[in-house]
Amino acid sequence: MRSQRLLNHDVPIPGNLPPGVVIASVQSFIPFLDNHKTMTRYSETPPRPESIADDPFFSSGDDSVRFFQVSELVTLAPGLSKEVTYQVVFQRIPDGMRSRAEAPAGVVIRAEYTVRPRLGPTSPAGSDSTGTGSTMTAVGDEYDIHEDVMVEANSLMMPFIIDAVVTAHHTICVGVIDEVAKSYFGTGV
Repeated sequence: MRSQRLLNHDVPIPGNLPPGVVIASVQSFIPFLDNHKTMTRYSETPPRPESIADDPFFSSGDDSVRFFQVSELVTLAPGLSKEVTYQVVFQRIPDGMRSRAEAPAGVVIRAEYTVRPRLGPTSPAGSDSTGTGSTMTAVGDEYDIHEDVMVEANSLMMPFIIDAVVTAHHTICVGVIDEVAKSYFGTGV
């Protein structure tokens, strides 16, 4: 029996790192592949628009869609791992990107990463400097990379998959922010 689980989390962006710079990096897709610690290799593949034509998660007629074949080393049990290869599709959206990974054993992971003002008392109401033209974060504004992830898999596999997804995706977001900061400032955060 298949089941779905929605996960979401926020990773703070340093206040001195312009959100537009982070959005540009997110929309290039490659930092998400490079910061996936269990990924062993990836390569861009020819577009296959028919593979996403019926998926409402993706906008149709968008030329920002890119396809990759990735290989990942998956831990099956302590001391036992296996390399798996699968397709990942990325698409730009105004404030970030979407991805869909179709892993072996029928595991489908759809993720949406957005750069958005941090929710809570530290974000002034109505402030918005997420546009790609932004060069500075306004005083008092704080931003996050927010991720919504829908995991679909066999119910019996779900507990193992969820733990791996939570760990991997948090590590990816932290790595992307660190990579952007190193590039922007010439050093890490």
